Amino acid sequence: MADFTFDGKTLRNQSGQKMGEIDRTSIRAWNGSLLGGIDRNNIRDSRGKKVAEFDGKNLKDDLGNKMISLEQIKKAIDGEGGISLAAMWYFFVKK
Repeated sequence: MADFTFDGKTLRNQSGQKMGEIDRTSIRAWNGSLLGGIDRNNIRDSRGKKVAEFDGKNLKDDLGNKMISLEQIKKAIDGEGGISLAAMWYFFVKK
């Protein structure tokens, strides 16, 4: 069983508490503070710096080194795959 669930917009932990959400292309914490954003296939931090890239199967860091695969992300977070799931993993599970 995964530690988190993601419905496409909201990330929740096992007890159902809201951890974060995606508002269009912005990734926000439970309290509304901006953590980062999604720009095409790139994940950017709150200052706009590219921190990761998602190629559809793997999440890579800003230098192009593989960080994690989509299958491994799905083991940690129950939800539909895609860049939004990868961004949630990057900001909430990895950190």
